[in-house]
Amino acid sequence: MSRGVTIRRIKFWWNLTQAYAIRYKFPALASVATIFLIVFLISKVWPLLSQKNTLNIGYVGVYSLNTIPTPVLSLVTESLITTDRNGRPLAQLASYWTVSDDGKTYLIFLKDNLKWHDATAVDAKDISIALLGVKITALNNRVIEFKLESPISSFLLALDKPVFKTKSFYGTGQFRIVDIDQKENIVKKISLVPKNKEMPRVNIKFYQTEAQAIHALKIGEIKNVEVTSGQNFASWPTLAVEKEVEDQEIITIFFNNQDPLLSSRELRQALSYAVNRSNFAGRSATSPIAPTSWAYNESVKRYDYNTGKAKELLSKSAIANSKIKLSVLPGLEDVAGQVKQDWQAIGVGTELTVIKTVPESFQALLARDKLSPDPDQYAMWHSTQSATNITQYKDVKIDKLLEDARSEKKEDVRRELYYDFQKFLMEDAPAVFLYHPYKYKITYKNAKSQIEKLPK
Repeated sequence: MSRGVTIRRIKFWWNLTQAYAIRYKFPALASVATIFLIVFLISKVWPLLSQKNTLNIGYVGVYSLNTIPTPVLSLVTESLITTDRNGRPLAQLASYWTVSDDGKTYLIFLKDNLKWHDATAVDAKDISIALLGVKITALNNRVIEFKLESPISSFLLALDKPVFKTKSFYGTGQFRIVDIDQKENIVKKISLVPKNKEMPRVNIKFYQTEAQAIHALKIGEIKNVEVTSGQNFASWPTLAVEKEVEDQEIITIFFNNQDPLLSSRELRQALSYAVNRSNFAGRSATSPIAPTSWAYNESVKRYDYNTGKAKELLSKSAIANSKIKLSVLPGLEDVAGQVKQDWQAIGVGTELTVIKTVPESFQALLARDKLSPDPDQYAMWHSTQSATNITQYKDVKIDKLLEDARSEKKEDVRRELYYDFQKFLMEDAPAVFLYHPYKYKITYKNAKSQIEKLPK
């Protein structure tokens, strides 16, 4: 085909197109406008429709894949063993268990007909649990053997960990993970879809600080969050606020018991009496064991606010013009300010330092402590546990009580041992157990029906 013919054809089609456009100008423009309007509406309305049965929940904290909070994972899967409110083990994926006479071998028997999210049967060999110093063997598809180096009565509670199919995020729960949004190995959002279509889709959004989470709640980015300072939302007509005591958490001042000043028991007791716990947002604590525990001892020495007693003990400590450096973890600055005021009122100078993590050495440390459901506190107070006994507390009597209690099988005998443990520890005052904090669960009222559908 010659170049001239090609040019003539191009001109022909160009002129034809122009004539068509002129003749049908308005209908064509109307059609294009209609198409654009439909596309625009779909882009704006569809996301709203698709989000109608989606629930956005906020969590405060910085988490990696390995540290995602258990309440989040409990939506997705279950544990072999769970615990009741009093810290006793309950079967979950397990149907029952047996313990050898020497207390070193546990056999966990799985329930029948368990399925992963990919519809395959739950096999004991699919379950991977990392436990230091424990040999784990799948004896068959339904039985897992755990061999311990030494007997530990609280071992079953170590199995209260969310279980996933090996090398996957397939679980056994009501929801399935479909996406995890990460930035520099920090989890920002987890997207979940339910098995039951009547239940909402769930997005878990993580915020580094409580202030960020509260802002997200205010602008409607999330519909539910749990915070430590939610009392100001009680007057919001669109929000429901539930206040409860977090018994498994305790705000504590840890003393360095090897410090030249704080090695004095009289000084530690004086500092304990000097703090006015009524100023704190929570329920006063009297022991390092949760008040809901079967091993909690109500009859221990109490350090109720008593400045006269504090000054008397301070004079007996033979420490004049003492000054203490109190290290404070983020979020507890206001509590630290109150403690400083109370200590200075009895003549103990106090210097506050806000830190990011627990330091290797300190004089006094104000921190949140998460309590185990079981009363076993061997790691925290036994003299051999240098990595976790941050107070460097050493007492032969306490060591023996902790050793005997963790190897004893009978609950009533363990209870008496832990009663004595609390009695002698509180007398020694290696720390000030201040209070169990309030937690505020804040929910948009129009999202409560969605929240109620979630598994408890």
